[in-house]
Amino acid sequence: MDNTCIICGEKAPLKLIDKHSDHALEYSLFECGQCGACFWVPFKNPGSEWYENDERYRGANTHPSVEPTRNHRKTLDFLLPRKGRVFDIGCGTGNFLNLARKKGWAVAGIDFDSNAINTAKTVFSIPSVELATLDEYIARHPNDDKYDLVTFFDVFEHIDNHKHFIEEVKALLAERGYIVMSMPYRHASRWLQPHDLPPRHLTRWSRSSLKKFFEQNGFGIVLVERQPTSLFNVVMKLRFRYGKFFSFGLVKRAKDAESKRPTKKVSESRSVSHDTQFGKLRPIHLAAKIKDISIFGIPAVVLWIYFYIKGEIYTELFAIAQKNK
Repeated sequence: MDNTCIICGEKAPLKLIDKHSDHALEYSLFECGQCGACFWVPFKNPGSEWYENDERYRGANTHPSVEPTRNHRKTLDFLLPRKGRVFDIGCGTGNFLNLARKKGWAVAGIDFDSNAINTAKTVFSIPSVELATLDEYIARHPNDDKYDLVTFFDVFEHIDNHKHFIEEVKALLAERGYIVMSMPYRHASRWLQPHDLPPRHLTRWSRSSLKKFFEQNGFGIVLVERQPTSLFNVVMKLRFRYGKFFSFGLVKRAKDAESKRPTKKVSESRSVSHDTQFGKLRPIHLAAKIKDISIFGIPAVVLWIYFYIKGEIYTELFAIAQKNK
């Protein structure tokens, strides 16, 4: 390849910093000496069918999270008292839009995963979500009102057309509208970010490279920060790796008791226990958490401190930017 950066489009030194094999494909990770962004070559999103069949996304859509994330809450809290129209790109199962609607926003969103869109409509009863790419949505709605907020949580690292993407986002935004995004942090420990690889993820970003990209493309950065992983997340990673060696039947006994509890329907296609419906821990989940913390708590603390000292405990970037005049 020549020395043209795929992200910024400038002629610049490209430094090879990593390699990765995925089945028959060999990927190379380059860092641009001009903008600082990192990108994998081949640089191609694998498409909706790949994501629908990927075990990580398929599981999330079959058993969707009903709770918004910390970034979902932080977004709306940061913009208070402002409200208006919000558009979520890669809305997934709709948990952010569900929260925004409760907070008084008019909501809409898209995703190219049909399972996710079905969940958003059936579980959260959000009618204004569509199975579409951003290009398709804009073509279908050429005369719609502009949005006050456009969000794309954990989307930016998946796309393969960043300049085109951000121009389309600007076209959706009202004057002085906001964008909010999150993505993996480039300098995180690979042990904490084992899935930050192609073809699932195509780019890696630092605070400086993200800031530079958006400032060069018509936005003023309001906030950009790196976020550390939680101690409990380290516990869970240890549990997934080594939990099978510490199974004492506690969870099974709780599961047997759980099977005798009544359920309450929340949609035609799904049902959950009363405790799940109202955000409480079911006995099976409580038993699992107690077991995991008891076994892996101290090793997790040691690992968390180790990654903190190395500067690798930060696993996520969160940013807010405003469209320039």
